[in-house]
Formats: sequence, structure tokens, C-alpha cells
Amino acid sequence: MAQLAGEQQEEARPLAKTGAGSGRRGVAILAAWTLVAMLFAGQAWFAAQVRGEPLAWARASVIWLVWAAVWAALTPIALRLEARFPLQRPRVLAALAVHGVASAICALINLALFALAAPVIGATQVEPTWLGTFSRLLGTTLLLNLPVYWLIVAAAHVERLVRTARERDRRQLRLEAQLADARLQALRAQLQPHFLFNALNTISVLMHENVDSANRILLQLSTLLRRSLDSTDAHEVTLGEEIGFLESYLEIEQARFGGRLSYRILIPDQLLEARVPNLILQPLVENALRHGLATRAGPGRVDIKADRQGDALLLSVVDDGRGLLPARTERVGLANTRARLRLLYADRQRLDVRNSDDGGVIAQIELPWRTAQ
Repeated sequence: MAQLAGEQQEEARPLAKTGAGSGRRGVAILAAWTLVAMLFAGQAWFAAQVRGEPLAWARASVIWLVWAAVWAALTPIALRLEARFPLQRPRVLAALAVHGVASAICALINLALFALAAPVIGATQVEPTWLGTFSRLLGTTLLLNLPVYWLIVAAAHVERLVRTARERDRRQLRLEAQLADARLQALRAQLQPHFLFNALNTISVLMHENVDSANRILLQLSTLLRRSLDSTDAHEVTLGEEIGFLESYLEIEQARFGGRLSYRILIPDQLLEARVPNLILQPLVENALRHGLATRAGPGRVDIKADRQGDALLLSVVDDGRGLLPARTERVGLANTRARLRLLYADRQRLDVRNSDDGGVIAQIELPWRTAQ
């Protein structure tokens, strides 16, 4: 039954496969209910033999096949209702109410159709009229038919949980690969020859002008590279740790750009314990510097902001550069960031990159609000 539920609840496929999928689903439902009918018929026949009552195998099979055929026709309806009203929060009570009514209706339909066929197939408990047969079945077998609907719904619910767990495992594997790739890209960005050359050249110049500044930049470079080489498998870090990495990165870039680059980190202290994806802000800041400040002759500024709105955390990187060019193609860093967010939070995330009304670009990430428990 769980397999039937899984086939009913698969996501929509291309139109070319819809017909074949529906056909296989129908065959599976008929096969399952035929097996159930044969098991019940065998039990009824064996019980009759033990009691010494005459009951032909063919008659028992026909009776239970008719009963099972009606439930086979009702199964897709039950599965659709379970998919529409799943037994999960926050609407468990509403779903229970819907399924309670549906179970009664399906049981009544089964008994009504079975009462119609009962005289033809030689079933017991047959009265002269359909209404009499239906009334008798209603009083003797209604409570036996009600659980059938709930078994179908329970099988669908269990299948949903299994499918969700499998999808979570697959997503976890993809996420680990994506995070490893993001870590390597961040390391490559720091180890690019021009970056190291510029950073070391800046330190060399400062050694003759301001030894303390040169030492500070050297320590920042060491911190940045150490963080990039960190082999931690954590998918998330605190916002405070992420900002610490950005400060090291920005101080090196600030020394390289001289007085042209200024930045502000506008994040309330109470948000620093929020959980964010590891190395999620650095590609946005790098994008702002490379395609905003580096393309202009005058000074520029980058602001990193965070705000909590209900159950969501908003992270923003704002620059005052030239803005997005028309018909631009999303760069690899942004595309990878978008993919990581989708793997981590599915539909509960958003990455929006747009031109600001005041000039420059706003890159904003929306995440579920989470803290370390």
C-alpha cells in the first residue's frame, strides 16, 4: 500500500510520461487489491471448511473481488485527499476532520455498491430489496470498512515520511559536495596570484611607511587564509563568525584600495548568534568590490547589514558602484550562492540582486531565523 501511495504522490512529470505513469499506477492499484481479495477469500474459504460449511472457492473469490474492486476505485481518491490534506502540522486537526468525513463516505459507497452486486454474486446477508441489503450491511460491516480508508491514508503518510527522509539524505549529499566546492572557490579566490601579489605588495609598501599597519594587514591575511583552509564540515556558522571572516577580507582590500574603499558593518549584537551558511557573504562582497568599486576612479563604499523580520533573517550587501549592466549574465559566484541556499533551505530562502534607487547594487539574502540550540 505504501508503494501505491508513493506512486500517487510523485511530482508532476513531463506530459509525455503522464499517460504511462497513470497506467502503471492503475495496474499497481488493481494488483494490490486483487492480492488483498485473494487473501481474504482464502481466509473465508478456510474458515468455512473448518466449520464444515459449504463455500466454493470461486464464490468466495468473486465476493471479495467485488468488495476489493470498489476499494480499488476509491483508492486514488483517498490518496489525492491525503496529498491535499496531509497529516502534519500545523493543520493536523483539520486534516483529521476531512479524512474522518471521507472515510465514512467511502465506506458507505463501498457498502452501497456491494449491496447492489450482492444478489448477483451470491453473497450472504442478502435481503429482498437493495435498501434492505444495504441497511443490513450498514449495521454489520460499516465499522469493518471504516479502517480500510485509514489504512490507505496511513500508508500514504508513511510513504511521504520515507520519501522525505530519502530526499533529505540526497540533499545532504549534494550539499556536502556544494559546500566543498564553495570552500575551494573561496580558497582559490584568496590564492589567486594577483590577489596575493597585491596583498603582499601592499604589505611591502607599508613596511617602509607604517610598520604597525603592515603587521596588521599581514595578520589579517594570515587569518583569512587560515579560515579558508579550515577543514570544518559545518554547513552553518554564526553570523558573528561570518562577519569576522569578512572583516579580515575587507581590511586587506581596504589597504589595497587605499582611501578609495570604506565599509560599514551594520549588524545589531543580538543577531550575531544567528546561524548562516558558511562563507555565504564573501562572494557577495567580492562581487561588489570587483564589479562596483574596481571599475570606478573615485571612492566607494560597501555596507553589510542584517535585520530580523519575524522568522526570517535578512542579510544585505550594498555598494554605491555603477549598478547592474543591462542583459547581464549571472556570474558563477552568485549562481553557486543561489544553489547552496536552495540546497540548505529549499523554498524557505531568497537571493535577490538588484539596482538600488540611490545607485549601486543591493544583494539581499533571506534565510529562516535560526540560532544554535
